[in-house]
Amino acid sequence: MTRTRPFRAAFSLAASLFFFLEGECALAQGWHVFASYGQASAPRSQGFAEAATLSVTRDFPLGSRFSAGVELTPLFVVNQTRVDLPGRPREVAYAVAVAPVLAWTLAPKSSRFGLRLEGGVGIFWGFSPIPAEGSRFNFLDEFQGLVLVRVRSDHLVSLGVRRVHVSNLGLAGSDNPGLSFYSGVVGLSWPAR
Repeated sequence: MTRTRPFRAAFSLAASLFFFLEGECALAQGWHVFASYGQASAPRSQGFAEAATLSVTRDFPLGSRFSAGVELTPLFVVNQTRVDLPGRPREVAYAVAVAPVLAWTLAPKSSRFGLRLEGGVGIFWGFSPIPAEGSRFNFLDEFQGLVLVRVRSDHLVSLGVRRVHVSNLGLAGSDNPGLSFYSGVVGLSWPAR
């Protein structure tokens, strides 16, 4: 009988957390979908790279316009072509990433415009090495600034810029080329129900 008590306590805690996150507090939570495209700044020896991404973020309010969330990037496509090796074919690599994020959002209901600043650090897994001389496993850090435009009372369209740095921090051997992508971003945000 004492074995069921920890199970019941864990179940009760999980149920309470679910109702808290999906209940009345969920009105301040939000979903965000972002698409970005941009180019990397990298030394010539690392080649040229451009990236396109699709990300989904779920926010949880912290108060004072701050929120914490989780960003999942199920599609991170990198065109990495060595410009110092003429005739080499284009290489396209695919990756996924996940990162906890911290955001500050100013979007008053009385205004049509708002602002969102967001940053996070997470992990990145490539289905082939990214950059080509790097590794499959990388860390990434990101920062983006967005201008929000209210299109409905509870829906926002966003436009802005994003910087993503991908690096293995030297954990995958001595070669740690790293890439920093600078991208334009478009997005859509809406409250959680």
